[in-house]
Amino acid sequence: MTCGKLLHNTPKMAPRSRLLLQVLLICLSLHLAWAQYFGQQLKSVTQWKAADFAFSTPQERQEALASGRYIPENCVPLDMDVDYSNPARSRLFVTIPRFVEGIPYTLGKVSKTQGPSGPLIEPYPSAAIQAFPESNNCQGIVSVFRIKIDECNRMWVLDTGKIGEKRICLPQLLVFDMKTDTLIHRYQIPASQLVCELSLLVNLLVDVQDPSPLGSCKNTKVYMADVTAPGMIVYDMAKGKSWRITNKQMHPNPDHGTFTIANESFDLMDGIVAMALSPRIPSDNVVFSSNYGTNWRPSNDRLLYFHALASVTENAVRTSVLLNDTVWEESAESLPRAFRPIGTRPSQTAAEAMDSNGNLFFGLVAQNAIGCWDSTTPYNPSNMRIISQNSETLQFPSGVKIVRNRKGAEELWVLTCRLQKFLTGTLNTNETNFRIQAIQIPELLGYKSSCRV
Repeated sequence: MTCGKLLHNTPKMAPRSRLLLQVLLICLSLHLAWAQYFGQQLKSVTQWKAADFAFSTPQERQEALASGRYIPENCVPLDMDVDYSNPARSRLFVTIPRFVEGIPYTLGKVSKTQGPSGPLIEPYPSAAIQAFPESNNCQGIVSVFRIKIDECNRMWVLDTGKIGEKRICLPQLLVFDMKTDTLIHRYQIPASQLVCELSLLVNLLVDVQDPSPLGSCKNTKVYMADVTAPGMIVYDMAKGKSWRITNKQMHPNPDHGTFTIANESFDLMDGIVAMALSPRIPSDNVVFSSNYGTNWRPSNDRLLYFHALASVTENAVRTSVLLNDTVWEESAESLPRAFRPIGTRPSQTAAEAMDSNGNLFFGLVAQNAIGCWDSTTPYNPSNMRIISQNSETLQFPSGVKIVRNRKGAEELWVLTCRLQKFLTGTLNTNETNFRIQAIQIPELLGYKSSCRV
């Protein structure tokens, strides 16, 4: 029987059945499409197959490769931030933590010069301050996971002081003036606030309470996450001191210690890593309403949201609690009930940031996606929205930032690093592995102030 006769002799489908089949096919097509990408797609800023650096000469690069000082497959960009302070130019900075040996520089500026694997990364503020951390008497930079550029045009750099598991120096905060690229402040975390060799400070939040142009920028608080000895270090710049805080909500959950990304799995029992601050302007936040009533938060107070990497639970605490140094200096385990779990999300997330309207943006590791939650609603999946999803370009968002551009509009910046490739030994430097993407938040949210579902 010919194809023509077969089609001709096939019983005709009833109109209703035909319509049902068409709907099912459309739904299947949409499902397949969403498995690849969904929502507003972020705009590519730059990308690398392997992190490549700007050395002073080609000979120095070859020497670094030959000696093992530079091992391309060991270099994993993890975080970024953007400097818009100069009207004539913008600058993009990245961190490359020294998880292992073979990372020549741990903090750099993305240059306009293209290397064989992507734009060259220039050491910031110089090569000398970070090239050989073992021999600079702890006056340089050892290893940086994350950075933050604040409203006063200062870059805050959190130096872990460790290469892999080896402690080279005590962790420290370094502050650079973005206008002059000079070091203007340094604070070393006291050894008494660390847990032996275990502590690893990997993230920071900067809260400037007297920003320019009216303020002096001296009343600045910094919150630092200790991921492997779960806890938080709070630094008060005006007082020139810090203190340690611990709470059970900062610990990992073994039930969520396995990560699966693009069909590759690894185990990582990391504690507190992601943190975000609520807007300065008081809003109708419902997180603590049932426990504290309508006046639970003073007008100058903020909420600090946080969670462990190996967890799907989000937590919150008032910053006024964290800043009560007297309480924490008596005991790092004080006020255990002040730290409240507020709900759960669909999967683990490594980074989060909140915009000025109280929208919390976060990476969803298992979904290769960016999620969003309006903080005036209860924290649960029904109030969360996937605003961007891409199975190729959003593998492990490790850096998430809200940046205000020169026109005053907020932008969402995301760095993805395919961490599963590095941890499972399958990183292929012939593929694109590291991406920085961005989009203006009004465009991302359809010019609405909320990402409410």
